[in-house]
Amino acid sequence: MQRETSNDSFLDYGSVYHQPIDREHPELIHQTMVALTRRYVSQFYCFNCDTYLQVKSGIGVLLVSHTAETADVQEFAMNRLIHIRPNIYFAVVSTTQKLEYDLYAESSYSLHITDFPSQYEFLAVLPRIEIQKILGYYYRLRTENYCFHGERHDFFELTYVDTGELETEVDGTLYHLKEKDLMIYGPGQFHTQYTDEEHRASYITILFDMRNLTPVEREVWYDALINRVFHYDQKINTLLKAFVRESTTGIPYMNSLMLCLLTETIIRLLQGTYASPMAPASSTAHQSAMDELFDRIIAYIDDNIYDPLTIPEICEHFSLSRSALQLLFKNSVDQSPKKYINDKKLERSCQMLLENRYTISEISLRLGYSSIHYFSKSFNMKYHMSPSEFVKQNCQSSV
Repeated sequence: MQRETSNDSFLDYGSVYHQPIDREHPELIHQTMVALTRRYVSQFYCFNCDTYLQVKSGIGVLLVSHTAETADVQEFAMNRLIHIRPNIYFAVVSTTQKLEYDLYAESSYSLHITDFPSQYEFLAVLPRIEIQKILGYYYRLRTENYCFHGERHDFFELTYVDTGELETEVDGTLYHLKEKDLMIYGPGQFHTQYTDEEHRASYITILFDMRNLTPVEREVWYDALINRVFHYDQKINTLLKAFVRESTTGIPYMNSLMLCLLTETIIRLLQGTYASPMAPASSTAHQSAMDELFDRIIAYIDDNIYDPLTIPEICEHFSLSRSALQLLFKNSVDQSPKKYINDKKLERSCQMLLENRYTISEISLRLGYSSIHYFSKSFNMKYHMSPSEFVKQNCQSSV
């Protein structure tokens, strides 16, 4: 989390105060300043006297340092009234479109505007990864000796092998994708896909566009994402399985959530290029077994979604303790089994409401809720509207 100038750690550089300074203060002079949004900062102010900043409009970050060295710079979110000690280097960066503030200093001040030897990079909370559109998403099943002779196109293509093995040739280089491996083809790359005489493959394909990349971004992202095979990673596996599940729900904002899941997948891949090496093979094999068990449990829940499923029943069916089941769901979807089941029932209820074949009471009963009151309460907690409001809203939007 960001530190504010009211934080104790700012006391090395200054403090906050509570009563605005009178602009006609006889011992102080003042100047109205405007700070803009910028990513790189090299020029810092340094007064030989106490300095006061009074924010008039906007939100910003104060950069401070005891030395003229970029490595010593600290960031603090700006409170409205800030006192800066003498001989502190400081600069203001706006996080809104602009920030306006009054600067007060003693009339006999001495100011040094200092260019640091290297620029300080201020990393604002901005969407550096922007996927504009998902152009297509498919779950493909290929038998032995399948051959796709290849193509090139102007967008990104993600391939994730769910089961089996897949061969792919990219711009003349051959890659072998095993189960849970992932690869991304970049715009303009010619690529083929095929299976051999011994292996089938089922895999996810997602076609997508990212915003126009600068030459620097394109070079960095290509180095990190393109022309490489990503091996098994639990977070990536969980995200893509969630993507597949979400693509079938048909509920409001499904597409927005799919974009979020794909964006997080790309970010996790980029972060992974700076992470520690992969886990040992034994750990990977154990995790693969846990994933398979989780998939079986999910399939069991889907098959029995119309029944009043209980946690003890699932534990008995799969010979698991309650704590082991809880841990499996926590690691896989960061949810409890009970919440997951309830969410799936509510997703199914949305489909049934849109089908307009059942009354709300019938849907409540068919999905195994103890009462229509409990069903309506659960629905409202998840979707922030009642089942009847959901029907009314979606009927209006479809007209």
